[in-house]
Amino acid sequence: MESTTKTKLSDSVIRQMAARIFGSDIRVTGCAELSDGWFNTAYSIDLSDGRGTVLKVSPPDGVRTLRYERNLMEAEVRTMRLIAAAGGVPIPRMYGYDDSRELTDNQYFFQERLTGRAYNHVKEQMTEEEKAEIDRELGGYNAKLNQITGESFGYLGLPASRRGSWKESFGLMMEWLFQDGMDAGVKLPLSYERIDELVRLHMPSLEAVEAPRLVFWDLWDGNVFVNEGRVAGIIDTERALWGDPLMEHYFSYFACSAAFLQGYGAEAPSAQPQTNSRRLLYDLHLALVMRIESAFRNYNEDHTQWTTNHLLERIEALKAAP
Repeated sequence: MESTTKTKLSDSVIRQMAARIFGSDIRVTGCAELSDGWFNTAYSIDLSDGRGTVLKVSPPDGVRTLRYERNLMEAEVRTMRLIAAAGGVPIPRMYGYDDSRELTDNQYFFQERLTGRAYNHVKEQMTEEEKAEIDRELGGYNAKLNQITGESFGYLGLPASRRGSWKESFGLMMEWLFQDGMDAGVKLPLSYERIDELVRLHMPSLEAVEAPRLVFWDLWDGNVFVNEGRVAGIIDTERALWGDPLMEHYFSYFACSAAFLQGYGAEAPSAQPQTNSRRLLYDLHLALVMRIESAFRNYNEDHTQWTTNHLLERIEALKAAP
């Protein structure tokens, strides 16, 4: 996906980055840009010692992003280290991270290149049984991620976002989104004031969330690699936060499956009435992110219209909720 946040690097700079992380004895023997990402630039790189690696490059500091997207690469590195330390979840090995900005006006890191293909690219060719097995595995891995706890609620890369309660933290997340939308002149299907009123009606439901747990949030099919019918690894942890596990993508109205819930286990957040308002709020939040970021990334008109339609559906669902 083309985006204003992506940076094109020359072969010379890529070679210098690799030499800094792997040493001058290791050479780059092959390099190709990966097109699937929506925010960072990524390259698939072959090294002379036989390893395959992925170079991930942050947007330059001057690029306009949403408020919650500041320090995303720092957050990704921190999250990967947290998950690796906890164990039990397949994530790429981190080879090295450089935030000095000496070679280019970007942060970057190299990570292990996973085998297999992204789940969203192969899902339609899989049988129902094969997809169920992948979903069960994902449920188990997602449960392990959510067992990692923090000291306060908020984004991993933004200390200023941390709050003592989930209700207060989520309120700040929504406030930032509204500010971003108004700053960019984004027209929503309903006024900002009316959407804010709807959100506040359902905010008391968030008081049930007591412990700040690691929430991947962006764990969708495109960030899951599968190989030979199994989950080979998960990628792109930069949008992780300390919050409510019910916010995870696979608990959403368009992604949840019985196999995922089975894999997650007895502690899976349910669809009971007391959790319905929370999940509706999280669906609305995601829809707002997708609509507002379109103005920041200069996405095409078809995609922008899709996000508008999706947001309208989520607004109507929240309006209809008791």
